[in-house]
Amino acid sequence: MKQREKYDHALLERKIKREELEERLRHIFYPKEKREVFVVIRFREENSEDFRRALSWARAWEKYWTEGEGKWRWHYLRFEKPQVKELKDFFDIVQNVEEMEVLIEGKRIPFGRDLWLPLLWFYLY
Repeated sequence: MKQREKYDHALLERKIKREELEERLRHIFYPKEKREVFVVIRFREENSEDFRRALSWARAWEKYWTEGEGKWRWHYLRFEKPQVKELKDFFDIVQNVEEMEVLIEGKRIPFGRDLWLPLLWFYLY
């Protein structure tokens, strides 16, 4: 009898997880509210020509901020959906900076740089 109770509990737990997953997928494919996608590019201080060009471009950007100090300073730029051309222009400058990350909606996700940015440019550029 105990063996059966454990089995039923496992089935119920799997069913709940499946329902949660289906609800999440439903929300992704058919969202109730429209969300604006944004991309944040962050890069660290370094001594290179690409970094200096990227920094001068970044300082002129309206949504630019820094965190940390000295060699541990990170520079951040936020790009909204209508600014995809500017994002491409800036990425062309900063792509060779050694410590550079692409954050999608402020989060590190797999292949942000190599997959998501090209997809964004393909569909929105």
